Amino acid sequence: MSIYVGTQIVPTPGSAQAVLAQGDRYNKLVEKIGGKVVAGFQIAIGQGQGTLAILSAWPDLATYQSATQRAQSDPEWQKFITEVGSLVAGLNSAVYTPAPTSPMQ
Repeated sequence: MSIYVGTQIVPTPGSAQAVLAQGDRYNKLVEKIGGKVVAGFQIAIGQGQGTLAILSAWPDLATYQSATQRAQSDPEWQKFITEVGSLVAGLNSAVYTPAPTSPMQ
């Protein structure tokens, strides 16, 4: 069963555009380790205004877990984290599985 990972990124004050500018680079890095970014959002109104949210798809939980382990030792991923890390005030991720009635299966 496919899974989805939702990642919320809270940019440091004034850095949202700089974080958004890294989107294509991030998408390619996710694809490199076996996932696919399927959506990206920015909270425009409401709690968390300015927070960025990325939804990525993975074939299954084992693939995602393996991919995150590989990313920890991948030089391109580590360079990305080092370069973008100072632009990020907070980050969290959650794994989602589709509900039976979800069009995303």
